[in-house]
Amino acid sequence: MKHCLKVLICAATEGEISGIKASNTVDTLVTGVGYFSTVYNLTKTLLLHEYCLVFAVGIAGDYRLDNPVPQMYVVENARFADTGFEGEKGEFVPLVGSTFMPDNQFPFSNGVIHSHLAQHFAQHFDLNMCNANTVNRTRTNREYIENMLKKFPAEIETMESAALHYVAQLQGVPIIEIRSTSNHVAPKSAEKWKIAEATDALNNFLNKNIINKDINDLTRIICQY
Repeated sequence: MKHCLKVLICAATEGEISGIKASNTVDTLVTGVGYFSTVYNLTKTLLLHEYCLVFAVGIAGDYRLDNPVPQMYVVENARFADTGFEGEKGEFVPLVGSTFMPDNQFPFSNGVIHSHLAQHFAQHFDLNMCNANTVNRTRTNREYIENMLKKFPAEIETMESAALHYVAQLQGVPIIEIRSTSNHVAPKSAEKWKIAEATDALNNFLNKNIINKDINDLTRIICQY
């Protein structure tokens, strides 16, 4: 890991990080929701400033309808789950792994972007790891979701995860993604989303374990891999 003085915490919306405290060693970035603004804003920031580590944080949807929310996870593998095209028989063909983009072309490995920091970080802070499907369009139709999960098994759904890892790894900046589940991937009328509870849990974790920590101690904890 390069020697520098700051880490970057980024989230899709201001509300997801509104509860973190100010720090001389941490900058924050609101990327915007979805692929495009995430790629643009994170790339621009990493080109203009030097960071030894990026923390990508935010809320997420849980595919497992019987799993209590909120819960926090460290993303181990992120995938672009609905970026592709229709094949000759009308089936979905993912872009990554097609003739246009090999599934092992960096930073992809077997179609996913793997975080080499996730396991050590999760173990140190006693968090569970997960796979994240990243989508352009959220859906709640269970048949569609179940078919997607058969092809791309995952625990959570976001609109930014794979884009965050894609940019950071191409720029050579270590990244850790922490997600707090606020809802199940189900019709909004089916349950009350717990956005406040999820963001409170996330911000409390960041304030306790990341904000105002000595940068050298923090990087030593995270980067022993």
